Amino acid sequence: MLRWLLRRLGSAALALLGITFVTFCALDLAPVDRAALELARRTEEPGAPELSTVSRDVALAKLRLRYGLVDEKTLQPAPVSQRYLRWLQNAATLRFVGPGEDPVEFRSRIGRALPVTLLLGSLSLLVALLLGVPLGAWLGMRAGSASDRAVGGALLVLAGLPDALVATIGLVLFAGPVFDWLPAGGFGASDDAASRGALAAWIDASLRLVLPICAMAIGPLVLIARFLRESVARTAASPFADNLVAWGFPEPQRARRILRVALSPLATLVGSLLPMFVAGSIVVETVFAIDGMGRLAFEAVRANDHAMTMAVTLIGAVATLVGFVLSDLLHRALDPRVRLDA
Repeated sequence: MLRWLLRRLGSAALALLGITFVTFCALDLAPVDRAALELARRTEEPGAPELSTVSRDVALAKLRLRYGLVDEKTLQPAPVSQRYLRWLQNAATLRFVGPGEDPVEFRSRIGRALPVTLLLGSLSLLVALLLGVPLGAWLGMRAGSASDRAVGGALLVLAGLPDALVATIGLVLFAGPVFDWLPAGGFGASDDAASRGALAAWIDASLRLVLPICAMAIGPLVLIARFLRESVARTAASPFADNLVAWGFPEPQRARRILRVALSPLATLVGSLLPMFVAGSIVVETVFAIDGMGRLAFEAVRANDHAMTMAVTLIGAVATLVGFVLSDLLHRALDPRVRLDA
């Protein structure tokens, strides 16, 4: 098992290099001069002096040096590989801060956003499991029936709905003109609720999580239910189920044993759900105005903030790759027949 773990960690490291390199190259191909953009921002600030042509060229040259866009010795444009290696060296020491930014503020922005996304993702996964597992087991034990076809068709429709549409429908139905039952967005309790006491603040903060969690949980819930339905139906039609009948197990015990066997492959699916939560958090946090990692990534791309974009990409990639490894370990823990030495 140790050899398998080392191999998986090595593969994860190579995948991480590939993900970050592709992202770095994609950002580099954007038709935007970061130095000129930063200079324009500075000159548009109130009270900023107007620069002459010479002063502008000097300022641009300094910014390009600070961004690492040109070689310090030759002052020629630096190749992508050289700039990526420099970023990789900085990332290895957790120095992601961009030029002219405060490293403390940079880390605090991530520190404030990361717990929010972790909370949303973990609660969404919990909701998807609590609803998807019993639904998938119920459908699997009734495979081929009218109820299975009806519910399966509804799940297929839900699977085709994008996260943005689901979040918008939730806002219109439950926080808008139809039923004004839930707060429209934000994270944490409002000032009005906080002034009424701790209980009112906790209730208000919890209600604000309902719509974002539901919007993020629908996609994984559908996948879990459909995956488990197929696994339960396949196990119920296998010789294992026939042996249970031959041994005289009553139906409730047969159902529990079939479900236990069918649940073990679900562990591998949980790891593959992490990219869905990462992508879903970008949409959901933007729609509901929640300051998490998804919204931070969206704002970083809009502002052409390469440092923050790369940092968020690295964090998301590490979480996803670690999730894949943990899902395999969980599968092995649930099913001792699974070997991890390949």
